[in-house]
Amino acid sequence: MSQENVERLREIVEAFRAGTSESDREAMITKIAELYDPDMELDTSEGPVLDVSGVYRGAGAAKQFWREWLAAWETNQFEYELVDAGDRIVQLFDMRMRGRSTGIEMPFGKVAWVYTFRDGLIVHMKLYMSQAEALEAVGLSEQDAHADS
Repeated sequence: MSQENVERLREIVEAFRAGTSESDREAMITKIAELYDPDMELDTSEGPVLDVSGVYRGAGAAKQFWREWLAAWETNQFEYELVDAGDRIVQLFDMRMRGRSTGIEMPFGKVAWVYTFRDGLIVHMKLYMSQAEALEAVGLSEQDAHADS
């Protein structure tokens, strides 16, 4: 099932990369929510953006997080890699954004999400500000993550 989860997640990540308009953003949020367990938890407590830093419980709260996050940025560009770690998937990414109201370009840097799946649904997502920490959290090293590359 883990490869199927990787492919389903890749489809959603690609939708995030492609969307720019407000209707695209809402479609992206709806699409990722298809993978959410109703009682899922999204943890951004390590994130540097205080307005959205915290723990969001439930699919509705997670969708609201994405609405707030995406509303702040005119552009949200990133390169990524998905690493299969059994019932978890690590999304390593390097992100750059431009503020919607300021127009200022901002590198977010090399960060990671760890997604935990159960029965094909995301039950937990956690943002890590360090890719190495995210990999360590799932029991992998950076060499392990790039072994198939």
